[in-house]
Amino acid sequence: MLGNVALKFNYRLGGTNHCLSEPLNFKGATMVVGADVTHPGRTLDAKCPSMAGVVATYDEHAMQYLASARLQPNNTEHIADLEGMMRERLKVYYEWQDPKALPRHILFYRDGVSESQYGEVRQKELPQIRKACRDLAASYGQPVPSICLVIVAKHHHARFYDAPSSNKNILSGVIVDEEVVAPKQFNFYLQAHDSPIATALNAHYVVLEDESGYEADELQRLTHSLSFTGSRATKGLSVCTPARYADFLCTRLRCYMRPALESDLSASMGANREVNTYRQWPNIWNAPHGGQPGPPPRTARENPWDPELNYVMFYL
Repeated sequence: MLGNVALKFNYRLGGTNHCLSEPLNFKGATMVVGADVTHPGRTLDAKCPSMAGVVATYDEHAMQYLASARLQPNNTEHIADLEGMMRERLKVYYEWQDPKALPRHILFYRDGVSESQYGEVRQKELPQIRKACRDLAASYGQPVPSICLVIVAKHHHARFYDAPSSNKNILSGVIVDEEVVAPKQFNFYLQAHDSPIATALNAHYVVLEDESGYEADELQRLTHSLSFTGSRATKGLSVCTPARYADFLCTRLRCYMRPALESDLSASMGANREVNTYRQWPNIWNAPHGGQPGPPPRTARENPWDPELNYVMFYL
């Protein structure tokens, strides 16, 4: 127990708990990204915004994931300001390199997307990632990063066992990419973790775009390796670390919006309230605590946390 507490203290103070003994088989200098969206669900406030979060690495070992977050209109499935968050993450990556440089590749894991939304991700999110890359590459005089966009599906009904007549889980590291996968997509199932009790939940990875040119074996091995880079434990996660961290970030974002999620603020904000109204309201998102009802007199920053937390994994 004390060891687990020490792990949490260390990464929240900016330390690195561990890294893989063998280097990750990236195509080159790579920024690993995870993204997710959480919705308010059934609340008293019908206009309560959804929350989107992005985490991304800046170190060569892909152990440190810094965060960006945005509010967006209620129940918006795609990430509305993915371009802005990607700009933030790319700028941090650039500043931390020696010499300063943008990544040559972006490995982007998108969590929380159903099969019916794959087209929406390709049409509305992928162009935002590309625009952020092009603009910053032009600004810094750098090559435009290549993008590999992978959907991470956790909520599916595929389960695998070591034999037809057995009820034992398959071993950690098993990949299924034949027979039961979509024949016209680059996709695979991966069980990255050990599960001695109950039924193991594997993750389904669907590649929507691969400008980096990963072979199937390369991306599968890399995704499996990334499942062992979580800072909260030294074992493998059921889904790769960037997707899991994006999920943790979205859970944290709900804490900033708790008053709006648990009550109806329409009487105070008015019927014509918009996302920006919530962003600037006292006691939620990034507004100061206390004070009189109404927006603060200052310009609200986009991320809800104190700027001093921008360079640590406080959300875990």
